[in-house]
Amino acid sequence: MDSLGALYSRASSHIFGDWNACGKAMGLAPWQNHSWDSNKKGEMKQRIIPEMIDMPIVEGKLYKDGDLKINRMSMKGMPFISRVDSDMFDDEGNMIRSKRYDFDDNDYKGPTGGEKVDKRSDSGSSTISSEKQLPTRVALDAIGLAARIQTDLETVGMDFVKHFKERTGETNLCLAGGVALNSVLNGRLSRELGFEHAFVPPYPGDDGIAVGCCAYGLFGGQAGRAGEIAPKLWNEPLSPYLGPLPTSAEMADAVAWAEPWLDVEIITDENRRIEILVEEISSGGVVAIYNGRSEMGPRALGHRSILADPREKGLVRFINEFVKKRESFRPFAPSCLAEEASEWFELGDYAAAVNNNVSPFMSLTAHVKKSKRDKIPAVTHVDGSSRLQTVTPDAEPFYHKLISAFYKATGVPMVLNTSFNTLKSEPIVETPRNAVRSFLSSMGTIEILVMGDYVIKRKDTNVRTLLGEEQKNGLMTRPSFPIRAGAVEYKNTFKVDKDDISETKTFVRMPGRPMHNPKDEWFELLDDLEGQLLGLCDGTVGVNEIMTQFAAMSGEENQQFDKITDYDQVLFENIIRRLIRLNEHTLISW
Repeated sequence: MDSLGALYSRASSHIFGDWNACGKAMGLAPWQNHSWDSNKKGEMKQRIIPEMIDMPIVEGKLYKDGDLKINRMSMKGMPFISRVDSDMFDDEGNMIRSKRYDFDDNDYKGPTGGEKVDKRSDSGSSTISSEKQLPTRVALDAIGLAARIQTDLETVGMDFVKHFKERTGETNLCLAGGVALNSVLNGRLSRELGFEHAFVPPYPGDDGIAVGCCAYGLFGGQAGRAGEIAPKLWNEPLSPYLGPLPTSAEMADAVAWAEPWLDVEIITDENRRIEILVEEISSGGVVAIYNGRSEMGPRALGHRSILADPREKGLVRFINEFVKKRESFRPFAPSCLAEEASEWFELGDYAAAVNNNVSPFMSLTAHVKKSKRDKIPAVTHVDGSSRLQTVTPDAEPFYHKLISAFYKATGVPMVLNTSFNTLKSEPIVETPRNAVRSFLSSMGTIEILVMGDYVIKRKDTNVRTLLGEEQKNGLMTRPSFPIRAGAVEYKNTFKVDKDDISETKTFVRMPGRPMHNPKDEWFELLDDLEGQLLGLCDGTVGVNEIMTQFAAMSGEENQQFDKITDYDQVLFENIIRRLIRLNEHTLISW
């Protein structure tokens, strides 16, 4: 196909192996004008600069038959996603850069001294790297291709819309189609071509066709009858919040489903919930909100969102790497009070006509004013731009109230906003159970989830309760008996390499656990010991009894640590460590 959208998707596929990752390509393109200082030890400092592809991929007049010229040469050959270059290995041949597109900007500074950030992860703890990650060679080539297709899209698209504006004399612009998700192009069209109003629906792609057909079927005929007043629905854009409305019973069920791993407080006072969120965000924490109906379309607009402090630049790598588990180059959007947006962003002349509410659906990219960029670095992309959402009290009373409270506390009228999903290939969460699963799967990197009246935190693993060392009312509690979260299925793999060194791995599948991922069902265990422990956790035995399965020791001796041998002590510590890990991954509870 020769459409602009199809060509953009082709470039996306060449870079990421996914024709539908056009948003990632759009976020990669601005790195074209960035440069890095090489920091390799033992080498002279060099300047690393991405090379622009000189030959346009697409050029010409889209409105003239046969005038559009397409050159696919830059997208032939091995896709970038398949390339394995030498700079991805160390001198001994070990792969050290498995993530092709994981890199920081040249000014990146990791945590220093006591600022170390330590969080849970699939492998135990996660620490933000203190070293700047430079782009790989394939990343530099990918930047060049992304910049080329983005430049061509803007050139051809701007010319196309300008032509028909001059031909028709229209002063208003409405965009639809998959290309209308390109917020950079949308921003230029709205600011640079002199339109009085520009409108992009929150679901301009194929998903919006379903919404439009449904709305027309319900109301279209009425609106078309002569002499009849159009239904109120058509007096304003359709709301993006058209998803199912979760019931109180569904939220209560989700909380009860994962209760052993959650600390839950019910707070009916909305102001108090907002106060808790603002305190956490302003102190550098990451939170999630699950509020009302879900958003239609690909953007999280404050109903299914992860929020953080836009003032903290280090949160960009932290959220990308540990919360979202994706490439570190990807930018984050600001949700800004509409009434304050013009003080922070270059909105263009037409903003006044819409009371600065230029981008209620996060459809436009605007440049952050230069005087403000160092104040909100976490939502300022490498070229100074931001994919902006403007928030009004009429459209979004709760979200506007939350951001207003953050503004009052910090002097910054916006929060960092990204979609609430933490599992690989997972869409934005829909149901309350989705929200709880995604929250738990963040492994503690999301500090708080507010879902309706529920304020939810991850429960700390209490080993003292497990061992019967917890005190209640002055009395020692009985030891807890760990129990599996559901039926478990085991799978072993066996591999022998060229040096005849064998490796065995054990995986388990437990659909009943809250963190079970239907798209990645098998969870890898650390070793055989962890697998055996999981099998023993049936809710009838404690740690003492479990120890007897592995060592000739009675339960009484286990509590007399002066009689325990070094071997038994090491075994005991390994058992406890694995039980904690199984608990953190919601395979067992106690």
